[in-house]
Amino acid sequence: MNLGNKLVEEKKMKKLPLIMMGLLILSFMPYVESASVGKASIDQIMLGLGESVTFGDYKIQFADVDQAWSQALIKVYAKDGSVVASKVLPTGYSLPVPDNQNTLFSVRLSWILASNQKILISLGSDLELVEGDVQINKNNAYSLPYKFNDVVIPAIKVKVTNTYENKADVQITLPYETVTATIFEGDYYAVPYKLTTDFQYSPYLYLYLKNATTSYAVFDVYLPKYPTTVFQLSGGGTGGTTPTEPIVEPTKLVYNTLPELYKGEELLIHVNGTKYKLLLGKVEGKIISEDLVEYSAYFTLFRGDGSNEPLETFKVSAGGSYLVKGIPIRVKIPVGGINLDYNKTKLELYVPEDVEVEFPKREANLMINFRINSDKILINEDLVVMVDVENRGRGAAIAANVELKFPESGFKPYSGTWSVDVIDPFKKLPTIIYILRATEIGTYEIGPVNVSYYNPNDELTDSPSSMSSNQLKVTVYAIPKLSVMGEAFNGTWSTYVHTQEKTAKLKFTISAEGKDPKYEFIKNATLQLIIPDTLDGETKLYVGDIKAGETKTLESDESDYAILKASNSIISAKLVYQDPVGNWHEENFENLVVVNSLPPAVEIKEVKVYPEPEELPSYVNTTLANLDNESKVELAEALKNISVSYLPPETGVNWWPIIAILFILVSAVLGYNYVGLKAKYDKALKELGRKKRRPGGLPKKEEPQVLKVEETETTETKEEQQL
Repeated sequence: MNLGNKLVEEKKMKKLPLIMMGLLILSFMPYVESASVGKASIDQIMLGLGESVTFGDYKIQFADVDQAWSQALIKVYAKDGSVVASKVLPTGYSLPVPDNQNTLFSVRLSWILASNQKILISLGSDLELVEGDVQINKNNAYSLPYKFNDVVIPAIKVKVTNTYENKADVQITLPYETVTATIFEGDYYAVPYKLTTDFQYSPYLYLYLKNATTSYAVFDVYLPKYPTTVFQLSGGGTGGTTPTEPIVEPTKLVYNTLPELYKGEELLIHVNGTKYKLLLGKVEGKIISEDLVEYSAYFTLFRGDGSNEPLETFKVSAGGSYLVKGIPIRVKIPVGGINLDYNKTKLELYVPEDVEVEFPKREANLMINFRINSDKILINEDLVVMVDVENRGRGAAIAANVELKFPESGFKPYSGTWSVDVIDPFKKLPTIIYILRATEIGTYEIGPVNVSYYNPNDELTDSPSSMSSNQLKVTVYAIPKLSVMGEAFNGTWSTYVHTQEKTAKLKFTISAEGKDPKYEFIKNATLQLIIPDTLDGETKLYVGDIKAGETKTLESDESDYAILKASNSIISAKLVYQDPVGNWHEENFENLVVVNSLPPAVEIKEVKVYPEPEELPSYVNTTLANLDNESKVELAEALKNISVSYLPPETGVNWWPIIAILFILVSAVLGYNYVGLKAKYDKALKELGRKKRRPGGLPKKEEPQVLKVEETETTETKEEQQL
């Protein structure tokens, strides 16, 4: 039987056990609980009947099995050959070593493979604290103790290469390799220890970062309770799996130029003239405990001669490796190498010197996200243009060139070319931002964005691949120059009116100046009047939209404005409107119209008043008397020249002296008569007084004629006195 047929037969025999084995792995993987941080284990140890495995000072043997192959007898021997533990185990049960009270490790029967008369066991040991609160300063190292629980442990060194506020970078040196990691505060890092090419003790070193500063880090260090690294299969020598042909241990690392393999990709491997295809089926992460996730990748090996015959399917966990049965190929996945977001894994492929591997061909797949901050802006504002370029392909984009086409006018000139050497798979370039200043109104096209690049397998002499985005339109608007004029009515419209009416009419004219009404306008405008408390009326007038070159006249929709009291009322206004892109503006217009309702003012002026004609002689005489001699003569001469022309011509007789003499004589006569009449009046009064005092008897007979003469005289005398 040739090698291929042997592999097929072995595949058929092991298909079911391998599936069940995978399901059982979860039962003995490390876990976290209140009493322990987890468990370290060595998994998938296959033993035939009578075969054993040496683990430190103990030898674990598959001693016997029942006829139904449902239970297996497991015996554990000490270094001196004595049996320290023995038990018949059904599938899924464990045997503590050396006993339940002082358990160093346990032997778990994972599965019984009745078809090929083998069993699968795992060895597990709880993690224990080696040293707590280990402070390691930056650039310093900590070496694990020589012994732990009386077991010699390998030389392992932990160096802190850098520290931060909440994390630390560490370098862990094992006897056979050095690994690096970044541990966050409150998190852990687990390091497996390689026992053989097929088996590892995992996790062997467990570092828990308790505290981190910029100068040091504090750790808790854990190891398995039984930290031995002595591990050897006996009997079958390789755990009961005997290769069909001697396998040369692969040492040549060939998969280093393309260190990641995606789900569904294949590697073509040439071994001694035979072609094989290694296919990555899937990657997954299984939650083992609250703080532990197992990441794994599943591979299938096919015969690559065109038959696509599956030869083997196997799983490799992160941090582990797998030696393909019958073919000198080792598949290794580094710790943290599996990425579930992109269904890929980092991969190290080891083959012998004479084996060749063909890598998958990949192409870039660039996506362009081209956008602007707004498709409507005002003149002299900035347009922000943003370009995102993302590679969503599995291949890198080489020598990528990004060019954005700008309009030839309307904006300040700008160059839009940008280059990058490599755009890695599933990487996005930093956003490219261009800022354009709008200089002219109108509608313009921005773009497209043109990208050219080479795929990894292209020669730079070939024509590059290219792609383009769509175009975007942007419209540049402007606010027209606005003016407001107010008028009041008083027979005619004017910016200033005087009225004594109880109401006043007002109107306002809004004008917009500009070149192009399509791009220069305002909208949703209102004119808000600012009127004093001396007037009452509508204060908010709706304007609406006004385009460049347009004029609107507004009057109150309600009654005229009532004049509440007399005042000089000054009316201003505020124009509130939206610009073409929707921003709100306010513009004030002061002293648009004045309504004066005050009554006419009484103006007092000093007016020179002349004397009446009859007062003129006295006024002239007084004026002349108050003047000096020279002025007096001049004024007298002037008055004489004026009055002489109004006097009648002289007739020869000057009546003024005659009239004066007559006046004097008449006055003397009247005075004499007054004195005689006054004497007679006094005498008559005395006579009357004597008669009134005569007592008794008959009254004296009156003399009418005499009394009448006296009374008449007395009356005349009184009248004269009154005159």
